[in-house]
Amino acid sequence: MGPIGEGAALMLRVNRNCPWNQCLFCSVYKQSRFSARSVEEIKGDIDTARRIGDLLEGKSREMGLNGWIQQEVIEKVIREQPEIFGDYPTRVTQEQRRALRCLSNVAGWYMYGARRVFLQDANALFLKAGDLVEVLRYLKGAFPTVDTVTCYARAKTCAQRTPEELKELHEAGLSWCLVGIESGCDRVLDSMKKGATKGDHISGGQKLMASGIKMAAFVMPGLAGGDREMSARHILDTLDVLNEIRPTEIRVRSLAVLESAPLRGKWEAGEFLPPSEEQMVDELKGLIEGVNFDCTFETLQMTNLFTFKGQLPARRNTFLDAISDYQALSPLERARYLLNRYIHGGYLDFVQSWDCPDPTLQKKIGEAEKSLEEESPEALGKVERVLWAVKSKGIP
Repeated sequence: MGPIGEGAALMLRVNRNCPWNQCLFCSVYKQSRFSARSVEEIKGDIDTARRIGDLLEGKSREMGLNGWIQQEVIEKVIREQPEIFGDYPTRVTQEQRRALRCLSNVAGWYMYGARRVFLQDANALFLKAGDLVEVLRYLKGAFPTVDTVTCYARAKTCAQRTPEELKELHEAGLSWCLVGIESGCDRVLDSMKKGATKGDHISGGQKLMASGIKMAAFVMPGLAGGDREMSARHILDTLDVLNEIRPTEIRVRSLAVLESAPLRGKWEAGEFLPPSEEQMVDELKGLIEGVNFDCTFETLQMTNLFTFKGQLPARRNTFLDAISDYQALSPLERARYLLNRYIHGGYLDFVQSWDCPDPTLQKKIGEAEKSLEEESPEALGKVERVLWAVKSKGIP
């Protein structure tokens, strides 16, 4: 899967899984081994996408639709080629299901104009710079409509690339790198096994921006844990990094300690004290106050209490006013706001769509709701415990 904002992109896999794969807060690739794909493999995928696109456009013209890809075109292609796609939906082999998935992905991409491509999986820049340049040029040759190519990248990998390599990647078509900064504090980075330092972040980010590649920097309120002194250092050092790099975008992804992440074990062992929602709100406020350059600032992931997107510094006061309004609420009102945001605002629905409802979690939700009805002084604490339990199940 790609990140928020890449729904219109074709997913093109240039490597499998993550070459670092040690960050304690991340659970995505922990049971998988990294491997790079060859240039020929990647070109083969591009060729497959081109063949599917040609097939769809040809069928569309036959149907008098002038090349436009609509659902009726897809259905006709499936019906006319049962040897490839099976007798859908009743008799379909596993291989035919893969073919159907490829057809659906490429058709959806064409419906959006075949303009965006996202290079999977983690850290596409781990591929040799020359090989990635070759892939990008081949992609642009196969699909001249492509105008935006995006990927995840590690700051340390960016720092290891020469300015000339990054500039060549940009000229070949790489538009954006999404970089997990998370924190600028070396103590936090080390404790979370991030495998990068504050200096790596700054060096890699500055090289990216100088090359012409746009950078989206991900930062993570809460990553320093519940220690207020470390929390303050985490935000100040993160601002140092951001203000040195001046990335195109800042994307806030507040901490969720997932059941499947290594950090969960440290939490359960008492080695990591989780932050409160109130603390993460303070950290978010500090970030908004401290950014001193023009950029897009967004908090679109559901782990965040607030949903912001806009330019800083132009929207700074608007964002801060929303935070101040929340902080002015009584503890009981804040508890209601939190419960509504996370439990009734869609997060729980996402979690339950992945798995059967957890009876223990449902019980905690009921207790929190009862404490609010009774206006108990313990309501805020109970609500916060429910939120951490919900977030631990996954991130929408």
